[in-house]
Formats: sequence, C-alpha cells, structure tokens
Amino acid sequence: MKTLAYAGVLLALFVAAGARDLQQASAPAPATSKPIADLVFVLSAEKASFPSSSTLQLKEVSSTVQFYGAGARAGLISTPVFSNSSAGAEYVASNGEWLNVPDAVLFANSGSSNQAILLSLQDPMYNEDDETVTFSIAVLPADEAALKTARGVTNELVMEHANNVGTPLTEAVQPGAVWKDVALFIDQNRESLKPIAETKTWWWWGPGWGGGWGGRGYNRGWGGWGWGK
Repeated sequence: MKTLAYAGVLLALFVAAGARDLQQASAPAPATSKPIADLVFVLSAEKASFPSSSTLQLKEVSSTVQFYGAGARAGLISTPVFSNSSAGAEYVASNGEWLNVPDAVLFANSGSSNQAILLSLQDPMYNEDDETVTFSIAVLPADEAALKTARGVTNELVMEHANNVGTPLTEAVQPGAVWKDVALFIDQNRESLKPIAETKTWWWWGPGWGGGWGGRGYNRGWGGWGWGK
C-alpha cells in the first residue's frame, strides 16, 4: 500500500526528533500553552469516502493501528480495539469521549500528487464484515489556534500551508468524494489522556510503556527495534 510510506517517513521524523532532543537538552523549548503532541496514531486504508460533510468512512482498513512516540517508541494496536468507542472501551474516558476528540490529518494519494485535510474525530465505528471504520468529523481550519496540541502532524501541516509548501490542504468536505491510498494521522498528548475514572488505567502508562493491555506489540526501550520486547 502506498500510504505505508507515510508511516515510514513519520517514524524517521520521530527518530530524528528524539536525537535532536538528546543533543539539545540544554536548550529551552519555545513556550506553548498547549500540550505537546508526543503520541501519534496512524491508521491506513485503501480508500476514504465522505458520505456527508460530517462523516468519514475508511474502507479496506489495515488490521492494526501504528503508534509512535518521542524517542523512537513505537508499536501496533488492533484496529477493532482502537476504534471501539462504546462506553467502557479502552480508549473511551468516563465522560464518553473517544481519545478526547483528537485532531487528525487525513493524507491521500491523488494521481500524481497528494492531498490532505484537517479533521476533528469522534465516535469511530468498526465494521468487521466491510473492513471499514466510520468517524463523525468536523473540518478544522488551517489555523494554529484551532488545534488542541502543539508540534504535531497537524501543526506541521498548518505551518506548511501558511508558507505555501508541502501537501495541498483541502479546507472543505465534498460529500460523496472518494480518496484513495489514505493514511489518517492522529495527534495526541500522553499526559492529557489520563483517564477521568480512577479505576481506569491507560495501556501506555507505567515504566517504559510496559503496561500494555491485550495483544499488542511495542518497543519498551529507546534503542533497537523489535515487537513485544
């Protein structure tokens, strides 16, 4: 799938960012009132359609969702587990919000070029028979003030758009449109994902991200790659 290349590029960026952080540890980071997007989820699919201006459906989705964090931490999550938005599910807080209504970028291959759109995501629904994941969405403006986190994939796209470089940004949904070879990049901040319910523990909490729930592969350390270490 062509969109797997996006994930590889993103992974390289995270590794490079981790190296820069180690080299420049003494340099103060620019002040920001927003949480840093130190966690990114990537869900790829063969197609994306927009049944309405407030609905996104990913078709022929990958069986796993990739996640990347600062310092080259990475792993896989089952797509059905990740996209379960019912009450009590792993990624749903006690207030009923899936992943705290995250910001995301949908990238797609469009002939000889690419295109992207900024979205706010809610209430994913996985359909095993159709291999689809359907989201309720709202289109976000290309404005840093509209984003929940800082230094994420969404922020980079907004900066590129302001400088007239990078992937062309679509700023409105066309109902009925179909995009091919897509990858959905979801920005989040680990600290802000602490559960509201005291009895619930997010799977990445604990030393070295070692407290995983269910059957997932992940890299516990900063060094060499290998799933489930």
